Amino acid sequence: MIGKIIDMDRTDAFITFEDGTTMDISLSRLPTPIKIGETVDIPIKRSPLQNDRMNNFF
Repeated sequence: MIGKIIDMDRTDAFITFEDGTTMDISLSRLPTPIKIGETVDIPIKRSPLQNDRMNNFF
């Protein structure tokens, strides 16, 4: 899922996705170097029962 980094701290990046959901992801799971405002492609694994909500799998 394509998202844009909207904020970062020392350990996490906060990403907003095209569908309006947001997620915090550990910086260790993202390519480096990365900056606020960059676009990232995050593979999201969802089961059919989870289509109505976004979970943080990282």
